Amino acid sequence: MTTRALRWLLWLAFVLFVPLPYFMVEIGRVPAAQLFMFAAVTTPLLFTDFGFTTQVVAGLFLLQSFLFGLLLWLLAVVVVRYLPVARQTLIALALVAALAGLALAPVYRAPLSAGPLPTNWFGLWR
Repeated sequence: MTTRALRWLLWLAFVLFVPLPYFMVEIGRVPAAQLFMFAAVTTPLLFTDFGFTTQVVAGLFLLQSFLFGLLLWLLAVVVVRYLPVARQTLIALALVAALAGLALAPVYRAPLSAGPLPTNWFGLWR
């Protein structure tokens, strides 16, 4: 697998599975993918509802999505850069599998979607 493909694969795994802290009405831990979804849902409200609350909520989701997306991309670049070339693909795939396994544990806290209790990755989307 090429270095570029490994970077994209790791970034996608980081975005989908790594529990990241976020601040909104309550504080929680969700993957960046859920923050991206919240930003996509609230951004159109900026053009239809000009209220202060709407601007704050959409702005926070957009800012957190952008910052976490960028930080996870930089993390993927650094990880791929320091992987030994001979075993790059194997180690990257093992890391993706480990992150997917971590996502099956109740490591997320998503009060906006899953309630106050810790949940796993599937509990975030119901």
